[in-house]
Amino acid sequence: MAKGKICIVSIFLAILGISGVARAFVFTDPTDWYGTTILDQWVYQAHQSTSNLTVFYGEADYDLLYFERLGKTSDLSVDMFAKRSLELYAGAGGLEEFQLHRSLQEVDVGGQIGLSVAYTYENDRGHRLWEHRIFLLLPDSQGFCITLSSDGPWVIEDLSFLDEILGQWRWLF
Repeated sequence: MAKGKICIVSIFLAILGISGVARAFVFTDPTDWYGTTILDQWVYQAHQSTSNLTVFYGEADYDLLYFERLGKTSDLSVDMFAKRSLELYAGAGGLEEFQLHRSLQEVDVGGQIGLSVAYTYENDRGHRLWEHRIFLLLPDSQGFCITLSSDGPWVIEDLSFLDEILGQWRWLF
């Protein structure tokens, strides 16, 4: 009788363990430029996305993940591209109350070297948003950004979500 109870408890714990595992799906952008794995809690927003912008909403009101194709830039390096962008964010007409929280750091995205940065700013309603952005300069000087945004510092404190996306990233061009 005890063996039967142990077996039932083991099955129950196994089911609980399986149900607690985060589920994900493989996303390939509609233009076949890249693909990665996205957790199911993040919902693809077809009506907000374009051929140059892919948008996902998370569980909280301000959770946002997006991938941007920025077209050909005049920048000669990813360093120049990232620094120019940050100057625009911090400058007049840029992001309100822009504050850098983590300086540029090198990151590998599917074999392409990019630069990662974390900052905050206030949106047009005065709400503080946290962003973790990765700048990439792809072949033919094509600018590309991966951005994780929220109203909480988790986007720069807990990198496990972004690490999972980057770990599964594949360029298809």
